[in-house]
Amino acid sequence: MLLVREVQSLAGNLSQEDFRRQVGPFVLVRRPPDPQVARLALRMGSQRTRLSRTPAQSKILVAEMLQQFDDLMVATLPPIHGSDELQVGRLPDNDLVIDDPSVSKRHAALRWDNLARRCVVTDLGSRNGTMLNSEYVRDVNTLLTDGDMLSFGDAEFCFLETPTLLAMLRVAFSH
Repeated sequence: MLLVREVQSLAGNLSQEDFRRQVGPFVLVRRPPDPQVARLALRMGSQRTRLSRTPAQSKILVAEMLQQFDDLMVATLPPIHGSDELQVGRLPDNDLVIDDPSVSKRHAALRWDNLARRCVVTDLGSRNGTMLNSEYVRDVNTLLTDGDMLSFGDAEFCFLETPTLLAMLRVAFSH
């Protein structure tokens, strides 16, 4: 994962289309895990380390998280072409590796459809579930929208389409 500051230098040097080719059609943005919670998670194993939230609380968390924009991390994903599936989990052969004991070895899949310009998420039978805006993903191919809060176990990410990320980077860069 890269810090937003590192991605910001790309935003300043590339056109919108070149930036999208470099970064992909979407990103997952994460607040760095709290060191105390990370230690607790290791002691607890695959059990949950955070309390559940309502969808309204999830939206507030996204807003709070994005206010601390410079300190966030951007998940780097492999290049996405056409209709690609990205695997999420703890094992090193996943496309997005999340080193958190609450995340299953093979936790979820994200599928990007380039023609429809949309992304869907599917939980792969994970132990602690995948949540979208604080509600468990139960349907195969649950549609994601720009600014959604997505959780794999206790690892929380904000799903942002690349144009949104680029606009945020440019606003932050100009200040």
